[in-house]
Amino acid sequence: MRHSAFNLACVLALLSTFLPAQDRLAIVGAVVIDTADRGQSARDIENAVVLVENGIITAVGPKNHITVPDGFRIVDGTGKYLVPGLIDGFAVLNNQAYANAFLYSGVTSILAVSGGRRGPLFTRARPSPHLYPLEDVGYEPAPIEDLLARIDTVADQGARVALLMYRLTPDKLRRVANHCRERGLATIGELALTTYEQGMDFGLDAFVHTTRYSLGMAPEEHRHGVAKEPFSDDLASPKWQWYKWLSAIRPDNPRLARYAKSLAHSETYLLPTAGLLALHHPWSKNPWKEPAAVLLDPKDINQPADPETGKQDHDAAHVEAYARLAAATEIVEKAYRAAGARYLAGSGCDVWGSMPGISLVWELDALVRYGLSPREALAAATSNFADAFGWKELGEVRPGRRADILVLDEDPRVDIRAIRSISTIVLAGHLLDREKLLTLPKDGKIVEREAFTPSAEAGSVAGLNEVRIERITYLSDGLRVKGWLLTPNASGPHPAIVYCRGGNREFGALDEKRVLGRLLPMARWGYVVVASQYRGVAGGEGLEEFGGAEVNDVLSLLPLLDALPEADSDRIALYGSSRGGMMSLLTVSRTDRFRALALEGPVTDLIRWKKDRPGIEEVYEELIPGYDKEGDAVLLPRSPARWPERLCPTTPILLMQGGADWRVPPGSAFELAEGLQALHRTLRFVLFEGADHGLSEKRDEARALTRTWFDRFVRDRAPLPDTQPHGR
Repeated sequence: MRHSAFNLACVLALLSTFLPAQDRLAIVGAVVIDTADRGQSARDIENAVVLVENGIITAVGPKNHITVPDGFRIVDGTGKYLVPGLIDGFAVLNNQAYANAFLYSGVTSILAVSGGRRGPLFTRARPSPHLYPLEDVGYEPAPIEDLLARIDTVADQGARVALLMYRLTPDKLRRVANHCRERGLATIGELALTTYEQGMDFGLDAFVHTTRYSLGMAPEEHRHGVAKEPFSDDLASPKWQWYKWLSAIRPDNPRLARYAKSLAHSETYLLPTAGLLALHHPWSKNPWKEPAAVLLDPKDINQPADPETGKQDHDAAHVEAYARLAAATEIVEKAYRAAGARYLAGSGCDVWGSMPGISLVWELDALVRYGLSPREALAAATSNFADAFGWKELGEVRPGRRADILVLDEDPRVDIRAIRSISTIVLAGHLLDREKLLTLPKDGKIVEREAFTPSAEAGSVAGLNEVRIERITYLSDGLRVKGWLLTPNASGPHPAIVYCRGGNREFGALDEKRVLGRLLPMARWGYVVVASQYRGVAGGEGLEEFGGAEVNDVLSLLPLLDALPEADSDRIALYGSSRGGMMSLLTVSRTDRFRALALEGPVTDLIRWKKDRPGIEEVYEELIPGYDKEGDAVLLPRSPARWPERLCPTTPILLMQGGADWRVPPGSAFELAEGLQALHRTLRFVLFEGADHGLSEKRDEARALTRTWFDRFVRDRAPLPDTQPHGR
């Protein structure tokens, strides 16, 4: 699965829908800081007036030269400093929390990466930074015709940048770069089979990652090693052999001097993404102490820092290796800068612990350490993008540019850390309340409820008069997700059941037949029943990932139940069928709120399942971000049978499996049962002889077992049995 592409016009239309009516603004009395000419210009305007109409800057000049028209909203900038909104040149936006963190930090535009470790791009944030989609070309070897067709496809779908990657040979890179220019795509190189000096000759606009573009001075075997295996964390891998070579670099290395001179003589910009190694420098601080971090969840970050210590969970060998690599990147970047290289700012978020917004601000600190002046560092995150890519709509506070403006309390020309002193954010002409950005819509909040009216065919179903059935829309990660809520008509509060459906996308979605056939009988036991369709299904927002971020859609049902007066949120059961079994197990690896779990034909091991169920890999390829590149590495976190020790020890599990199940053969259920038994967990494992995937031949018996299990541990709060070996 390649990076997700989409139509940029649609995204911009969505963004305009989510923002309030545009303001006619006049920012009066501030110093407008000039960031032109890569920070070499200094034509600042003291006591300035900036006029904004329809999201565009219409006038900029001294206060005594510009009259503020009637009807403009005045923003007092006296004693303050105006700079363009920051641009993050390499980052992902996964959810609303990321969008708010970017904006709070002053990032108003991002070159938007998606796929792999970073996950899918979330295009429905409200509010959101402007998105400039970036799509890869050349990650896998391909005929030149396919590569050129790929460029046409992503350009037609709205991409603005092509990331030209490891497996492009020189002859292919030349043609690909030329075709990108023909289609109006900016180009960023992350090369290996082609040298970086060749990339400069072919006119690439930028290179990304210090640890990658420094391959330009590497022995050839390291370039080919990285091309073969670019993402391994094994210290013995070819990638890390190259990193070890780089980690031994010294400032007087002649290869470094020659390469730095080549970079300085080219017009290609460098995107160091220093945020990727920020946690491994002696000067690093705990990123979770930054104000915007209150929005973020460590589980969303690749290799996050521990919120308490600010350090990553690496073994001693990796800690030392990363620290040596971080020190080396400062050495080489100081050499590149001293020689005259050009820079862009990009955080690399959210890989290696880098975080939205926070890491871009840290990136500016790093650029100053490399030798850029504060003004030059500011230009690297603003006007340099217009110069590098020809994007004349952003990057400067001047007439005709989009009105993305930061009003600062302190002077960033003196100290780049003043970029943190934001008093006002203007996004495409809209004033944002910065402090409100730190508060997200509450997950679990029901935003729509619609009474269910059964069809004529369903009118005779037993128990319809005993239960109120509603279609609901609720919030999860800021997304509007669809689901069902069934509430007994008898007085409560009632114990509750969270139901995890099977299937993927619309296949297996909860329609009338499944709601009445599966959820209604459970509600008639005297339980509130709530079920998610998962994000992206039945008209819900977002994209499901088959055991990825949509696990949050299940967890968000807990605060939903907490807020329901009809539900006793201290007595909650969890039920999962098929794929819903995987979802349930992933859920109980992250919470102890469930007093019991019942599983029916559960998917428990995606690595084994692709062998047991030929053809299921098509689902992986279509839904699981990064599966095409990382394979089993992204399946392992979705395979709880391989790590039963992480499942909540206080949630007793009823595991029911059909002996004749071809969809999810019984082997992985035995694997899970064996692991739980070895841990002495509370488990009842029932293999129904001759039963299919849905236990249709044993439906009544399975339903009775489930009710008994839930009544015992949930309704009646029975203590867990002694599972340690005992007796005669």
